[in-house]
Amino acid sequence: MRRLLTLTATVVAGLSLPTAAHANFFLGDPIDASGAVTAIGDLDLARDGTGAVAYLKSDGGVDHVFVARFDGGRFAAAERIDGGLAGPSSQPVIGAADNGRLMVAFVNGGVVHGVVRPAGAGFSAPVPIAGGVAPSADLSINGTGYASFTSAGDVRVARLDRRANTFTLLPQPIDVDPAREAGVGTARSKVSTSADGVGVVTWGEAGHVYARKMFNTGVSNAPQDLTPPAFEGRATTVSDLPDLDAEDDSSYAWVVWRQSFADGGTRILARRQRGTGFEDPVALDAGDEPADDPRIDLNGRGVGLAAMAGRGSRQPMAAVLERDAFGKGTRIAGPSVVGPAAVPVIGENNEGLIASVVAGGGQTPVVRVRPFSEGNSRPEVVVSRPELGPVEPAGGFDAASDRASGVVMTWLQGAPGGYQLVAGYFDRAPLSFTGFTSSRCCRPAAPRLSWQPAFDLWGAVRYQVLVDGTMVGETTDTRFQLPRPLTGPTHTWQVRAIDVRGQQKRSRARLLRIDDLRPRQAIRYRRKGRNVTVSVRGRDVDRKGHRASGVSSVVVSWGDRSKGSRGRSQVRARHRYRRSGTYPLEIITRDKAGNEAVSRRTVRIG
Repeated sequence: MRRLLTLTATVVAGLSLPTAAHANFFLGDPIDASGAVTAIGDLDLARDGTGAVAYLKSDGGVDHVFVARFDGGRFAAAERIDGGLAGPSSQPVIGAADNGRLMVAFVNGGVVHGVVRPAGAGFSAPVPIAGGVAPSADLSINGTGYASFTSAGDVRVARLDRRANTFTLLPQPIDVDPAREAGVGTARSKVSTSADGVGVVTWGEAGHVYARKMFNTGVSNAPQDLTPPAFEGRATTVSDLPDLDAEDDSSYAWVVWRQSFADGGTRILARRQRGTGFEDPVALDAGDEPADDPRIDLNGRGVGLAAMAGRGSRQPMAAVLERDAFGKGTRIAGPSVVGPAAVPVIGENNEGLIASVVAGGGQTPVVRVRPFSEGNSRPEVVVSRPELGPVEPAGGFDAASDRASGVVMTWLQGAPGGYQLVAGYFDRAPLSFTGFTSSRCCRPAAPRLSWQPAFDLWGAVRYQVLVDGTMVGETTDTRFQLPRPLTGPTHTWQVRAIDVRGQQKRSRARLLRIDDLRPRQAIRYRRKGRNVTVSVRGRDVDRKGHRASGVSSVVVSWGDRSKGSRGRSQVRARHRYRRSGTYPLEIITRDKAGNEAVSRRTVRIG
């Protein structure tokens, strides 16, 4: 995951409001209230809605790395993952893939360590990768990942194969010229991994921003210098603070960075990777003041959001990426006395948001969110709450999205020495679903109902079954047997799906046509010696206030393990018993609703 912000803000009250995307904001709640949390490291969600946050927490007076996994719409209790390392740890970053697979990188004792959690298993012990600082990590949807970091003035990369749980350090530095200093300070690296397992890394070197691809454990022999000699007639100087994200197709990615100019100004520039080269740079900011702190997030098809902030106004700015082109940067929220702090996230359904920390003059800072849907911005929402105490600005701020644009945002709140790790949510309600049980005539008086599962990535949905507007039961299955028979020929039924946060979605009401009367059967029986002759005629009852579905079958079982006799509405059959004995003769007439009339008698032979 690539988005981490260190802020200067205090966060106050928020609201939980619905949006046009049938999702709701939920105010921040503590996920670690121990009072020992010192900093957020990184947060990531996989497309299936699983993920984790990695953070630092004092354990015995020493900072160590803890990870709280996100599954089923909730965070689990945190686990310390740097066990066995006595000294303090720092700079944890994390990547998430489907089914709970995680990769974590962090620094301990000047060495970058790696930890893996395979899908369905526990965390591995930390393994040293190489000496270094400032790690970045990203895991593809298929479980292959890369971690980049700075080591002795060079940018190094380690690979995690999707079929393995160990890191392999690439043999050569990523730098264009290993003799030059690279990846130091604001030139730190960022890495992204495409669906096919190809990685791309960006970093600063000698005042320029570069990008380079990784294939398995090899690197491209064509690193790209992204810094232009000039932009819109202004001579460029230093390029730094690069960020990037890649599409599912490894031929395409976007890199954003801060570009300084000889006249003292800065702008946020972006270039699109296409194959092995990059297209011409474009500006993302509003253009009326220097800008800092660029961030970018893409979905798998290349629709994206970029965020940045004005240097003087500290006002967040947004740029929308559609059809491989960025729109003009626009200001969101308002001028702020804190920041810059803005994190963009977007899902596979082209819905996303930019979360930021802002505060006007004389106002208390808040965590403010601007949703976007299909490139159009929606009203802003505040998601922080004051009763948890002030936000710790230096504690970090991050956000991440799943494929359905469910978003988690994390920050610290509380007094020094007692910080809580807090998470706010943008949670999509269960999506539309339909009943399966047919509305055609007819069902029995106590039918078994079935329906389509309601789509919800964040946890198991429970279903309440309503008949004629009254709840008759609840289940987590998509089938339900009515506990009591219904009376009358016609009813309506529907199902109410409820997610882990109480959001609801009802299916459309469907008719339930009931045949609540058993069919009748007229039987003639005759035995002569070992031979038995049976004549059966079934008929459905047609009575006022009831519905007749019609007879569907008549079945005669002779009771001696021989093949029975069967007819649609009547049967006339003769059977010879081969041995003496006592046999259970059973005759069943069944109607189309499943109601049965059963007749049993004992046949004695010999």
